[in-house]
Amino acid sequence: MGCARSGDRAFSNAAVTARPAVVSTDPVVIFASQAQPGASTRLALADGRTAQVRLVRSYNAASGRECRELRVDAGMAERARLVCAAPEGGWVEARPLLRGGGSARP
Repeated sequence: MGCARSGDRAFSNAAVTARPAVVSTDPVVIFASQAQPGASTRLALADGRTAQVRLVRSYNAASGRECRELRVDAGMAERARLVCAAPEGGWVEARPLLRGGGSARP
C-alpha cells in the first residue's frame, strides 16, 4: 500500500479512496438489489404511483459490475431501468447504453 505525504500528515491510499456504501431509498433499486431474474412485485414508486416491477435479467457489465435490468409498468407505459452494484457497495441506477433503455436482442 502506498502512502503520500501532505504537510506533516501521512495519508494511506486506502484511506483516501475508501467511501461509504451507497444506500438507496428508491423502492425499484431496493427490489433490484434483492430479487432474482423473473421475480415480479407491485410497489409504490418514489413519486407515489404504483407500478408492477419485474427483474428481466442479471448480468456482469464490461466494467465488471453486476447489473440488473428491470421493466417498470406504471399504467400507460412500460419502461426499462438499469440498476448496477456500486464499487463502494450498495446499488445505484445506471444509464442504459442503448437508446430507449432497451437491450440488444435478436
